Amino acid sequence: MCEDSATAVADEGVPDRYPHIEPLMSPAVALGAIERITGGLTRSMALDVAFSIEAGDFVDPDRAYDLFWAGVITNKRAFVCPGADCAAQVTCANLDKDVQSMRVVPHFKVYGEHSEACGIINGKAIDLEVEPSGPDGQERKTVDESIVDVFKLARPDSYYDEPTQDPSADVHVAKQRARNTRPYTTKLGESGIVGPIYSVRSVVSRYIRYRTDNTLEFRRLNIAGQDVAYDSIFKCIWEQDLNDLPDHPVIYYGWAYIDRTRKNDAYRIKFKKCLMRGTESLTTSSFVSDTLVERYKLKNLMATRLAKISQQPKPTAFVFLYGQPTVRTSQGTSYANFELKNLDMVDVNYDCPLPSKYDK
Repeated sequence: MCEDSATAVADEGVPDRYPHIEPLMSPAVALGAIERITGGLTRSMALDVAFSIEAGDFVDPDRAYDLFWAGVITNKRAFVCPGADCAAQVTCANLDKDVQSMRVVPHFKVYGEHSEACGIINGKAIDLEVEPSGPDGQERKTVDESIVDVFKLARPDSYYDEPTQDPSADVHVAKQRARNTRPYTTKLGESGIVGPIYSVRSVVSRYIRYRTDNTLEFRRLNIAGQDVAYDSIFKCIWEQDLNDLPDHPVIYYGWAYIDRTRKNDAYRIKFKKCLMRGTESLTTSSFVSDTLVERYKLKNLMATRLAKISQQPKPTAFVFLYGQPTVRTSQGTSYANFELKNLDMVDVNYDCPLPSKYDK
């Protein structure tokens, strides 16, 4: 039997039952949002991209976080401004935190002084560029024309490659080498890129960041060639009928118990609220095997979270899963199960990292 969540809120908070209505922004907030994504960057504002001295590449906060937990990046202060003629020190805040929330999310902060020639601090328009080609093979537009994050379901083999250059080399030379060896546009050195998303964790992280900087309404997510609004990709597990669910994978979320299996070779994620099949309540769960954790490049992050939660007196977590539930029957009892082949498709949190309306 499934249990009621202690954090239940009114039904109108469930985003997939009712249309999502954002309050109208004031002109000042709207202008600030537009400036945030198309130009007008000031010294006190966070950067969307920085140059990692240790990785020898331009990275966004999500990739910096991945590389830190994979052991490629070890120092959260070893970043500089992406401007071609600038070496202002940049720190990736919360890089070493194994938790994310509306207040704790990886982001870049500039602590050094920009050079006088730095195009970013001098207020030049910021055209954040993605990879040169989109999923359909066509050239992608700049962010001021189409603000779309691309969610890719598999990382390239080179994603966690160790740097091939000496981290102590001149940073300006290192930036130029990175620009010359990456298939990005020439605008990279002046304004940065918005890289693809490879994990559910990064989808959640960017959603939080966009809500915080008031740009959510400008942002969309591309999955398998289809652009969707960020809010529409999240589906609450809240006694929803299987017949009413999408016929394609989305990100399901909800509170769950996490414990070890009887054979002690995997973690079981059992959602507090069940999916339904008519009037039949289906225990809804997923399993994370030790083998799957061991093969995962970010196993330190995943192992830390799972172990901490499972050892608590009340081992509950707020879980996001990208997938599509399947029903199996054992000894006359039916279950809804999410199969995980890639741990990038699950995000386990100590608490709900999203606004209260999602806390179900």
